[in-house]
Amino acid sequence: MKSLMSQEIQEQSTKLHESILINQEVIDRIGYLVRMRQIQYIIYAARGSSDNAGVYFKYLCEVVSGIPVAFAAPSVLTLYHGQLKMNHSLVIGVSQSGKAKDVLSILERAKLQGALTVSLTNDDQSPLAKAAEFHLDLHMGVEKSVAATKTFTAQMYLLANLAASIADNSILKEELKLVPSLVKETYACEQAIQVVASEYESIQDCFVLGRGFAYAIADEFALKLQETCYLKAMSFATSDFYHGPFALVNKDAHFFIMAPDDASIANSQEMIAQLEKSNASCTVFTNSASLQASSKIMLPTSPRSISVFTLIIAAQLFAMHLSLLKGLNPDQPRGLNKVTITI
Repeated sequence: MKSLMSQEIQEQSTKLHESILINQEVIDRIGYLVRMRQIQYIIYAARGSSDNAGVYFKYLCEVVSGIPVAFAAPSVLTLYHGQLKMNHSLVIGVSQSGKAKDVLSILERAKLQGALTVSLTNDDQSPLAKAAEFHLDLHMGVEKSVAATKTFTAQMYLLANLAASIADNSILKEELKLVPSLVKETYACEQAIQVVASEYESIQDCFVLGRGFAYAIADEFALKLQETCYLKAMSFATSDFYHGPFALVNKDAHFFIMAPDDASIANSQEMIAQLEKSNASCTVFTNSASLQASSKIMLPTSPRSISVFTLIIAAQLFAMHLSLLKGLNPDQPRGLNKVTITI
């Protein structure tokens, strides 16, 4: 019998197509308003996996629109009672359940100040969904596994479409239409992923690196390894790892590199060479046939802006299989609940 996590990973191709169909009109409206109001900055509020989805949005939106994206620190409001000025911004609140009280506080304050507010949730009746001027419904159905898979990918997908709309970028809009089929293509890599995962059955800790668009996937993959495999997984931007953290590299260290064939590929290749020179264990997730590495998980080719979608599906499959190989239950990680509420 398959795990719930496996079933929900496999639902994504179909569900992503449905999600954009029901949200496209609202996304187009938000993009139009951002351009009409000449909004100069975007504030993003979220926690956990939803925060990681925002990392991809930040890079993509800044690249295609030029508008800076800043991450809100809800504690500024909820704990320190700071007076944030958000009236001339687009404020986005993201929560799978829509019950994140601290994210809600950011949206409510922004709306009172006249900011353009948008929420993304998987529950259109949730407090967060009702608080924003515009709501984007992930439309993923109930996610029963504690580890977020389909809701995370849907967040990335709707946010990417929002970035394309804000920039009015027709090329990106067309590329994003390929995502559901690209996700389906990635499912064909599952057996190869399972084989590589079996080589890591005994590890207790690891590092996950990625740069640019792929940094979001490094963060999310580390989180998935933490919660489903109980690994001490640490994520870093590849560029940042050259600083103090590189001192941690030795022959007993394990690395996973998110290396899509985009502008970050040369930096990824350099890091791989340095790690292998130090005899560290290193597995690379990539769609670049020319990238040199002793252990590679090859993924489908895709436009550079959307290759992260192959990475996240592969990462989710890897974490699930490694969890099962370790004799764990990826659907019910110890000490965790599906809905986590912070204030």
